[in-house]
Amino acid sequence: MLLLAGCEPNLEKGSNDELAKQYLLKKGYSIKSYKGSHVYSFTREELVDMPHISIWAIQTVQPDQYIGKDIIQEIFIVKNHPLNKIYGTKVEARVFIFNGDVIGGTSYPADDGMGGWGYSLDGKTAEEVQDNNLEDWIGEWNKKYGQ
Repeated sequence: MLLLAGCEPNLEKGSNDELAKQYLLKKGYSIKSYKGSHVYSFTREELVDMPHISIWAIQTVQPDQYIGKDIIQEIFIVKNHPLNKIYGTKVEARVFIFNGDVIGGTSYPADDGMGGWGYSLDGKTAEEVQDNNLEDWIGEWNKKYGQ
């Protein structure tokens, strides 16, 4: 007997990873592989430090209701993403889920030598997400969350 296994990750229906997968597919990305999940949490004080400030600069939601709570990051390698065209490399997409809802996420070139602030799930920079006014956004952010 020959058993063939497909390349699609084995995801349970109704799980966070399945929710994240469906979200990415609806955005037009194809799933190359599933890398697992990560629990992300932070304090109010940490929001002015890296990597938290860079993560929230590329979100369209405010972090206040998630302070001290666990956000699940479901991690995938995707194709058909805007960063594929820019960098010519694989793209890691992290979908942020809280209480069964997608609240945001990040994307990065999946190359070990790449660093920096990363991109929104749509491949936008922090400058683009913050209406090309990142310096002012950082100033307001530090006033709001700084000590």
